Amino acid sequence: MNSCVRNAAIFAVCLIASPVKALDGLEQLSVQEKVEIAAPAQKVWQRVIGFDGTDFWVPGVSKNVLISGSPNEAGAVRELFIGDASVEEELVSIDPAAMTLKYKIVKDNVDLLPVTHYQSTISVVAKGDSASEVTWSGEFFRGFPESDPPPYLTDDAAVRGVTGLYQAGLGNLKKLMEAKSQ
Repeated sequence: MNSCVRNAAIFAVCLIASPVKALDGLEQLSVQEKVEIAAPAQKVWQRVIGFDGTDFWVPGVSKNVLISGSPNEAGAVRELFIGDASVEEELVSIDPAAMTLKYKIVKDNVDLLPVTHYQSTISVVAKGDSASEVTWSGEFFRGFPESDPPPYLTDDAAVRGVTGLYQAGLGNLKKLMEAKSQ
């Protein structure tokens, strides 16, 4: 193996093995939240996958508009409104058998969520016949890619914002689904 090929291979291995860094040396941040719901997994999954639905389960979302693509198919893009502000999200993949979907924000709005390069996974797992566990996880960078960010765009602000979103969303999903199953 010549030295150029060997050095390139070593560099590639180092990139794969090291923490994700980009955006001027910033580390990728992550959040994961889970909730157990006293409702069958398939029913919970049907509520979660409403990528173009008007009956959205995350509090504060006033409108959910499909912009392009087919509902619940990879490549679909939606715009979520919170008041007059919005973000655009793209459905990256959906696996109904595994009850897992992945999406990413394609049009950031750091005033709504102080992050950039956000991507997320939501999965539903059966816990017996009448219960399920929903996991919502995401990876992202803080909303300010330069050094010395303002207080509302720091790593901590990004993690707090995403954690708050996930906790509010999962808490409301639990409330909605458990009310339906009674």
